[in-house]
Amino acid sequence: MNTLRKRTLLLLWIVVVFIVTSGLVLSASVKAQSGDPPRQLFLPISMNASEGLSQPEARLIAFIPDGFAPRDIDEAFAIQNVGSSSLFLGGWQVTDGEGTIILPDLVLTPRQMIWCAKQADAFFDVWGMYPQCEYQEDTNPAIPDATGAAPNLNNDGDELQLLAPDGELVDAVVYGDGDTQIAGWSGDALQPYAPSNAFGREGQVYYRLFDVDTWLPLADTDAKADWAQGNRDPVIGRRSAYPGWDLYQLSKPVRVQWESQKNARLLVAPDNILQGISELFASAQTSLYIETYEFTHPTLVDILKDRARAGVDVRLLLEGSPAGGLTDDSRWAAQQLAEAGVNVNFMVNDVGNAHDRYPYQHSKFAVVDGRTLLVSTENFKLSSMPADAEDGDTLGRRGYAVIIQDPTLVERALTIFQLDDDPTHTDIFAWQADHPQYGMPQDPGYTPPVSEDLQGYAVRYPRAFELNDAKAATLFNAPETSLKPLVALINQAGPGDVILTQQLYEHPYWGSTDSNAQEDPNVRLEALINAARRGATVRILLDDFFDNPYNARSNRTTVNAINSIAAAENLDLIARLGNPSGAGLHAKLHLIAIGEQRWIVLASMNGSEASNKLNREMGLALETHQGYNFLADVFFTDWQRHAQYLDVQSGALSSSFPSRVD
Repeated sequence: MNTLRKRTLLLLWIVVVFIVTSGLVLSASVKAQSGDPPRQLFLPISMNASEGLSQPEARLIAFIPDGFAPRDIDEAFAIQNVGSSSLFLGGWQVTDGEGTIILPDLVLTPRQMIWCAKQADAFFDVWGMYPQCEYQEDTNPAIPDATGAAPNLNNDGDELQLLAPDGELVDAVVYGDGDTQIAGWSGDALQPYAPSNAFGREGQVYYRLFDVDTWLPLADTDAKADWAQGNRDPVIGRRSAYPGWDLYQLSKPVRVQWESQKNARLLVAPDNILQGISELFASAQTSLYIETYEFTHPTLVDILKDRARAGVDVRLLLEGSPAGGLTDDSRWAAQQLAEAGVNVNFMVNDVGNAHDRYPYQHSKFAVVDGRTLLVSTENFKLSSMPADAEDGDTLGRRGYAVIIQDPTLVERALTIFQLDDDPTHTDIFAWQADHPQYGMPQDPGYTPPVSEDLQGYAVRYPRAFELNDAKAATLFNAPETSLKPLVALINQAGPGDVILTQQLYEHPYWGSTDSNAQEDPNVRLEALINAARRGATVRILLDDFFDNPYNARSNRTTVNAINSIAAAENLDLIARLGNPSGAGLHAKLHLIAIGEQRWIVLASMNGSEASNKLNREMGLALETHQGYNFLADVFFTDWQRHAQYLDVQSGALSSSFPSRVD
């Protein structure tokens, strides 16, 4: 179907349905202004439908110049209606100075946004969704075409301008080595955010910072600070995005407050976590959805097989390339589960034209029967969940999990799972028996993992801790919301307050390897130090088992830096290295006492920039005195036992511990 015919049919459709859609347009506009998230809704209305309303406004809100597809045929830009009336896009122009296109006859309700791509089908292959228009070739007859000479955004730098139908310049952006002297732009060009290899330049989506409640741009100063890549704020800025992210939909953490106090269950690894999770999974009657980094535990494999054979809808999403590579234990577990009827998918970047949306799918959560949520710091494997803990002596990694029932929290977790496990994305690949990477174990002599009689750690918490006083909760996720909820809580701490942190690692600084804490602060660590500066008591226990002391960002470096600051400024702040349960401190835990409030924060996020800004992660903050007191007891016992204190002056490990905090 040629462009002229498309345009003619569209105009005929406008005439036919104008009367019946006028009311719908008004309804959609009112709904969009009411605080509900805008939808990808396009109603064909006539050009004068907005007469008598405010002047239409539009902004360039995102663009991708260096796409994943060959010849960058997935190159695209996004436009948003930032006004209060419907916006007719017909006649609007977009140019890079060499090529100019005229946008098709689309209508945007207030706050609505659209993508326009070089080739619609190529965009779909990368993003898992179709754009609302295309401008280089007519690759999909169902997608409206822009007309004119297609812009070709240079990977090294270029300019992009948005013009109203009368030719008036409305918006502009300059990136890379583009011309900063063009009209509509001020100051230095926007640069890709690429402090490390994890933040790849290829596929990087430049996006304008936006309000998470309205989805509207935070500012429009015609400068790089309006954009995530160019804003120097270490929480909302210094960021990038990539195709397939649900950046807007998941941009706001879910917060709930209960009128009557809520029950929850806390699990401690290695002490009782296997028993608690086994009971939870075995209780599934209708559905069991798990999204995790690794799943190899033979006991849990058997439980999932049993549930699937009983008719339960069991789905499992795994990281396809965990650190060190996919193991035969993972392949074995996937084989066992798939053959029992479990839907087992991997998030991959090495099959066909797949580009995984996140460097690591590192979350560890599950939803049972659509009503119970599990959030864990631990992977589902023997090293974190040893099977011999019931005899009172074992060895494993210190970690935690929380089990809670709440429809709002569960709904968000299900949404994340369904978005991540969506097979329309090319990075979702199902286990296949004959696939060399995502199939059967590769070693012909492979034998499945077996439980061992481990010794060295005396189990202190043989049973799950039941609490019944939870008042509020916040469920948050990376890469969209990971920093704000945790940092916001820490930032409230002052004189008389207490923060206790257990982490696998906390980098002394972010940014590039040769950077420093002044240029590229670790936002989480800076928040903890600043809390101590305001008068709070802060204790930080980091892992010693996995730590490489010769790495520039080692835990030893972090501990030494923290204790040096504390000594120089006379702060109630101490950091230590520890290995409390014998096989590593794998936790991601913050306990925060602010006035009369008591919060526990369990998450999968480690203390690296990529973990908080790129990976798929999940965390839960829960307000509970009972839970805080229980986990504070775990923390302080770990703090005193199997912990090392780094002497500030010499850098040597010392056995003389500072006094315990009451």
